[in-house]
Amino acid sequence: MKKDNLKVNIFLLGILFITSVAPVFGASQQEKYIYESSLKVGLDLQAYKVNYKKYFWNSTTQIDKEGFGFNLGLEWIPFVSPIGKWAISGGFGAASVVDAPVSNSSKATLYVVPIYFGATYRADFFKNQVLVPFVSAGLDFGFSTQASKTGATQSGLRVYDGYYYSGGVELCLNTFDPSSGRELDSRIGINGVYLVVLYSQSEPLKKSETVNLSHEEFRLGVRFEI
Repeated sequence: MKKDNLKVNIFLLGILFITSVAPVFGASQQEKYIYESSLKVGLDLQAYKVNYKKYFWNSTTQIDKEGFGFNLGLEWIPFVSPIGKWAISGGFGAASVVDAPVSNSSKATLYVVPIYFGATYRADFFKNQVLVPFVSAGLDFGFSTQASKTGATQSGLRVYDGYYYSGGVELCLNTFDPSSGRELDSRIGINGVYLVVLYSQSEPLKKSETVNLSHEEFRLGVRFEI
């Protein structure tokens, strides 16, 4: 009889242990799965088209011709609040305008390496918001050189100093597949993945800028928030 009571007590203690531990274990597993890493960094990869309409290819010639480029942007996101996200932005890229008709007998190619620093605000109010509008502004610099096989070369590296302002919208892909978004976050710390469309314009800091690389850009890319 005592052995039976002992077995019953052991069984009951086992049930009590399981019922006490199982919810905690399950909760920890669920928490691990849906855990969102702290948001600190944004990474942007973008392709764009650009037009340097006010650039002088020689002493008199300006050309309305589009070029194409690639941008790598990085942001530090120190402020995330119910009224949106604030970030410190920076990045660099490479762009070119190929075979611009400088004259009837010569063509030239302009190569530009742009670098920018600024601040960005995103009207992002809740997790997995479908559309996120944003604006950005700051300083930009362009390092350029012009090459030609037909006599329209401008030798040397020339520098442009300007300021930019931009705006656009992001489409949050996590909204359409939240389970994959949570998996990305739990495995490698990516909080969100976005498709990005933006317009940007740059103006020279001085009207007497020697190399006028003022321009407008239309960008399309992808953004990762980490």
